[in-house]
Amino acid sequence: METTGSAIVLICDKNYLLPTFSTALSADRNTEADVPVYVFVVNPEPGWTSQFDRAVEGTKIRIKAAHLPQLEEAARFHRDRYLPPIALARFWIDGLLEPGVDRFLYIDGDTMVDGKLDSLLAVRPPIGKIMAAPDALRLFMDEKSRGWKREVAYLNGLECDAESYFNSGVIYTSRKAWNGIVPKALDFLTEHPELCRSSDQSALNHAARGRVAFLPLTYNYQSEHMMVLDPRRNGFSPVIWHFTAGPKPWNAPGWPWDEYFNRFYRTAALLLMDCDVKTPKPPEAQMRAGIAHRRRVKTRLTWVYPWRKITRKGKILRLLSAGSL
Repeated sequence: METTGSAIVLICDKNYLLPTFSTALSADRNTEADVPVYVFVVNPEPGWTSQFDRAVEGTKIRIKAAHLPQLEEAARFHRDRYLPPIALARFWIDGLLEPGVDRFLYIDGDTMVDGKLDSLLAVRPPIGKIMAAPDALRLFMDEKSRGWKREVAYLNGLECDAESYFNSGVIYTSRKAWNGIVPKALDFLTEHPELCRSSDQSALNHAARGRVAFLPLTYNYQSEHMMVLDPRRNGFSPVIWHFTAGPKPWNAPGWPWDEYFNRFYRTAALLLMDCDVKTPKPPEAQMRAGIAHRRRVKTRLTWVYPWRKITRKGKILRLLSAGSL
């Protein structure tokens, strides 16, 4: 498989390096080819990243400083209640990569790679398009509920529909295609911040309309999916697990993410034990809200709307069976 010219990219700030490094370790372990795994840390102090040289020995991981003064201006238009403005940093990936890289797999820092990435990295993304997986929003959009009108209004504002809406936590694309989409996404974010409740994801969904090739759901299996179905029980092995919303497994392991999903995080913590790295702690209110949401979903799918678990499971299985790379 020809993976030359590809790279894996993660971006974070100093506060989120530990989980992001954990994801990088999982990506490195599951990539047999000599594909670089870049961890770009936005706007650290001079020399701060050099302390990790020993931690990355023997891996393909490269931890680099990324100076993005333009992020401060874009952050003024950030409206996501749960994500910090650093989520916008992915817009400037192209300027951080070396000339020999012509395509990249971007992965959020709250994920765990659990399957081989080589077959994906050997594929050339469709010309002019990005590759991404469906967002969990697709599970709910044919269920009438109190929030249904709000979700429809959100998608209409982006000029999208549920079937074309993707999750931006895992994106595979060429630099050329990315550079054709990002300026439109930034324009939409700055002109209509009130429509971009999910910040970069909202803006990218608007800008990339008609330019998305969907990845199998196994490349971005999210928390809302896991609360309905652990795919391993049906013979599916996700390549990338995505710990959307909270709590993350390293904050509070439990349903749906147990200790299995912390093994790379534990390794990362040991490797960085003597480094100047903080353990990220989410706001207490955010943790409580996340735990309450998961309890509510579990109760409703078990006792209040048990048929919804059946229909959602069917949708997930169809998406999992849609194909593989």
